[in-house]
Order: sequence, then structure tokens, then C-alpha cells
Amino acid sequence: MQTNIRTWIFAAVGLALTFGTASGQDTVKIGLLAPTKSLVGKQIVQGGQLAADLINADGGILGSRKVELVVYDTAFQPNEGVAAAQRLIDQDGVKVIAGEISSTVALAVLQVARASGTLFIAAVPKHPDLTNSGYDRVFRMNSTTAMDSEFETVLRDQIKPTKVAVLVENSDFGRLTIDNLKKLFGPKVVLAETYEMNQSDFSTLVTKAKASGADLVCVAGSNMEQYGAILRMEAEFQMQATRCVMPGVLNSRGVTIAGKGAEGTVSADIYVPTLNNPLNQRFVAAYQAKFKETPEKVEEVSFESVWLAAKAMDKAGTATDTSKIAEVLRANTWVSPRGEVKFDNTGQASSGPLIRLTVENGRLVPAK
Repeated sequence: MQTNIRTWIFAAVGLALTFGTASGQDTVKIGLLAPTKSLVGKQIVQGGQLAADLINADGGILGSRKVELVVYDTAFQPNEGVAAAQRLIDQDGVKVIAGEISSTVALAVLQVARASGTLFIAAVPKHPDLTNSGYDRVFRMNSTTAMDSEFETVLRDQIKPTKVAVLVENSDFGRLTIDNLKKLFGPKVVLAETYEMNQSDFSTLVTKAKASGADLVCVAGSNMEQYGAILRMEAEFQMQATRCVMPGVLNSRGVTIAGKGAEGTVSADIYVPTLNNPLNQRFVAAYQAKFKETPEKVEEVSFESVWLAAKAMDKAGTATDTSKIAEVLRANTWVSPRGEVKFDNTGQASSGPLIRLTVENGRLVPAK
């Protein structure tokens, strides 16, 4: 077993964890990519696992065939993502790949998918180039940075900062966030700094942010251990600025890591676990029962990426004709835990307006 790429297979009802390759004739394999050694990677895996679990409990797809989830670690690295995707396709015979968190990894995986005709349903990656690539078999569950612009308008028109500091991960998503905020705030952006995906010391970064005199500090990063540490350090350095985490990444685990540094932080997202619809109630209850935690957006969009892949296969009547599966995905409106989801011609999902969020008394809640 390799150090950086491990195969986790969750098969049959209950999804027992096994190693190796199961006999695939009676099952339908779906690949799942995630940085499995991180907290957010664990969320991706658990969300996808639960989707397969519920589908199998409901009788499976394509004439009672069970869904078999084949999971590889991408370690936030594009080369690892490419190797994992290639292994899913060549070794495991996977025709549909779901999951992933990093835009940079997803953009690299996209090239492998395109070359092989594989269908790729990205869960979390936000960079618009993923669905603007022209490839007709790529889809995205999360919102894009462009779709998040309504939250940016809130920052400009309601918070009304005089100076803005931007602290982002060194990735396609992070660099795009800097570009977008510079367009929004112009010369008010007095600091724009990146940090590496394996970085753990943020003291220099936060010192620069404090010295900039910014009254709004916006953080963008897919790894909650990193953005949580930055928020915590801002409080430790007694920064008085409003704290912002860009839409789509802030969750309760990040709030816990940040501690008092999360209090008052503002953000937005496409999903909260309190949404009142039957599938969401089932999803939340099943997730809590299985994992003893309440699911949030990352778990939900990972769930969707596997759930809708399987549902589309079933509706298309095939697990191997990825062109037909893609056509079915685009042509239909799908029920998910966040409500009805529809894909546009590029493969981008939409489901309604962003939900504004804030942290009050250590809890991430919808803003009033």
C-alpha cells in the first residue's frame, strides 16, 4: 500500500470498510477523490459513503446492483490527484469520479477525465474554469466564486471597510479570490498574501495583516485546520478587524479550531443542516446516527456528487455510457438535501440564493 494513495472500498449495505478490490460484476463502482488525511477529506469521504449507503439500503440501482465506492487520497496535490484518477480509471475500471475539495487538484483531474471520457462530478472546487472548460462530462455541485458575488456585495455595502486584507491559500481558488476582491474594493485592498497548502505557522501572515491597519480581513482556504488557525491567531494578536471567511468553506469544525477567534466572523453558503425537506431530514438523521456529527456543506455536496451520479446512472439505464449519463444529469431537476438542483449547459449546479452566516456564541448560524 502506497503512503500517499490508499484505496478504501465501501461496499454493500452498511458499507463495510475493506482493503483491496472487490468483485465488480454485481456492483457499480464510483470513484471518490479527497485529501483523506485531513479533516475536510474525512468529511468528503463520509458524505460520499453515506450516499452509497442510502442508495444501497433503498435497493441499489440498475436492477438492484449495489454502489461500490472506491476512494483515493489526493493530499491537496495535483500530481497525486492525477495519479489517483488514472488508477481509478485504469486499475479499477471506474467510469464516474466524484468528490474532491481543491480547485487545483480538480483542474488537473479534469484533464485525465477528458482524455478518457470519464464523467467527473466535483463536489467542492470553486474555480470557474472547471465548468468553463468545454468538456461535456464535467459537473460541479458547489457554487463558483462568481456565484458568490452577492456576498461580496454585502461586504462592500454593509460592512463598508476602509482597508481590506486578504489572506488566501496558494491555489487557483485563492489567487482568484484575490483578483475578485481587488476588483470589488480596488485600492482599499492594502494587503494580499498567500500561504502554502502544507503551512502550519501563520504568525508572519497575521502580523502583516495587523500592521496593514485593515478593518476587514478576508480569509479563503479549503483546509479548516489552516483557516481556523488564522482566525484564532487574529484574536490572539488582538486584531479589531471584522473577520470574513469567503463563501463555501466555513463550517463548525473550523469554528471550533478558531475558538474565540471565530466569534463574529461572517460568511455565506448554499446549505445549512436545518433546511426543512424530507431528503435533508433523512440525510442529517442518517449522518448523525452513523458518524455522531451533524453534516454541513462539504459533507452535503460530497453526498450529492455520489447520490446524483448513481441516480443519473439509474435513470440513464447505464453505468458505462458517460455521454448518456451526462445528458441525463443536464436534462433533469434533481432532489437533494438542499432542495431541487438543476445543472446548466456547462455542468454547474444551482439551487437558490446563498445563505448568509455568522458565528454567535461559538455556533455557526444563519445571519439575522
